[in-house]
Amino acid sequence: MIKKFRFFIDVFCLLFAAFTFSACTTFQSNLQVAIDSGWLKGEMEDNVASFKGIPYAAAPVGELRWRPPQPIKSWRGIRKAFDYGPFCAQPNSSALGFKLGRIHEDCLMLNVWTPDLTPHTKMPVMVWIHGGGYSQGSGNLARLNSSALAKEGIVLVTINYRLALFGFMAHQAILDSHPEDPKGNYGVLDTIASLEWVKRNIGAFGGDPENVTIFGESAGAGLVNTLMISPRAKDLFHRAISQSSSVGLALNQTVDRRMGFRPSGLKASESFVKNLNLPETDDLASALRLLSTEELLAGLRVSDRFTPLVDGDVVPAQPALLFANGKQHQVPYITGGVSWEASLGRAIGGGFSPETAAKLIPTSDKLRLYPGLLGEPLEDAIFGDLLALSPSQYLAESISRFNPSVYRFYFSYLAEDRRERQPGVAHTDDIAFVMQTLDKETDLETITDRDWEISKLISGYWVQFAKTGNPNRDGLPDWPVFSQTKPQTLEIGDEIRAHNDFLGDRMDYHIKRGLDAVLNIQNQ
Repeated sequence: MIKKFRFFIDVFCLLFAAFTFSACTTFQSNLQVAIDSGWLKGEMEDNVASFKGIPYAAAPVGELRWRPPQPIKSWRGIRKAFDYGPFCAQPNSSALGFKLGRIHEDCLMLNVWTPDLTPHTKMPVMVWIHGGGYSQGSGNLARLNSSALAKEGIVLVTINYRLALFGFMAHQAILDSHPEDPKGNYGVLDTIASLEWVKRNIGAFGGDPENVTIFGESAGAGLVNTLMISPRAKDLFHRAISQSSSVGLALNQTVDRRMGFRPSGLKASESFVKNLNLPETDDLASALRLLSTEELLAGLRVSDRFTPLVDGDVVPAQPALLFANGKQHQVPYITGGVSWEASLGRAIGGGFSPETAAKLIPTSDKLRLYPGLLGEPLEDAIFGDLLALSPSQYLAESISRFNPSVYRFYFSYLAEDRRERQPGVAHTDDIAFVMQTLDKETDLETITDRDWEISKLISGYWVQFAKTGNPNRDGLPDWPVFSQTKPQTLEIGDEIRAHNDFLGDRMDYHIKRGLDAVLNIQNQ
């Protein structure tokens, strides 16, 4: 009788989905689900169901290049979701911390990991937004796609979004070709489209569309913070975690105004296109859309930088001012950084180096704020404060004025195999701890029991936060809330302990300098 019942349910779902593509699912052993664009078939990996390379928007190619993401057309039959989609088009670089796979502009795809397609109660959803300076990276990397996290009762989603010039270029000819569209910010709009997909479809994978946590690191955390103040992202997520981001205190590039050392988005795009040396044409937008991916990437110079723009729409104003005035979405929030953020500056060098960052601070202030530090340790401390720690402090202070559910962390636990090679936790090292994917880290030959304990601990905080909006639960050290009267930061290191007013003088100093810069330029 039970087998017959399941058979009729499967047939009903198949027939119903053929007409409406509802979110009903077949019996879990089939690993087939129906979403609003068609049927998918997943596979089991490490006792978790995975669905890879799911399109959430139409391919942004041809006339759709430099347009907001468009709805995807439905497909017939059952689409196999066994393989990751391509990496979004991006430049290759020796600074990449991963092996770059096949790239393509048809990359607006995501991956889903779920422990149960038909749970009794819908499960919390965590959507990871990858970093890479808005110009590189992918949601397809092994360290991000975690069956272990899913086993904690989470539906994990990892997404891809357009990068570099494909994601953030705002050339006047392109804007004029579709004046009704937002200006640039296509990569930001992609992340919003992926969250809209989650809202519509995640129930088919056992997830709760009313309990979605966005989390990311570096530029991915920057996008988390950008979504926090974007009106277009309203009600698409319910908690947020930002790991090692500068967005919130640093100046954002704007569409039409110079900001500090950064030209406007229009000027940056004009400079890039001019360098392509295209023949004169009356329809430059069409000429640009006819160029191949390879031709556009070949035109990129080290100085070409495309990032989210203050456009008055997707990003209404400078994030620092929006957060200061409580204009962000009021959701529980975690923010913080790691102990050696300067590893990023050491890898990139040039104008982004720790040496350059240290030159921004007068000698008298260095002596007062960083007593006993000299040379590289001093440069690295200043770089980390500027890049991530003071922005996270600023956001914790600003958001906690309006929101009682703010938590700040400082991750200083260094994997034992790295202790002779690194002075601290490098930028991005925390990701594998959160995801419980230390065994996917190519530089770790040995992973100790203590390494795994810390991984389970920080991952446990993140999972509990996704479930309840509070990272605390039985079995974990207490993580006090960050408040105006008691600004506490949890250090996750060799010891787990809470600090009151962590690095207070340094944080206050850099926050004041950053805000002064924002206000001075904003008022010009």
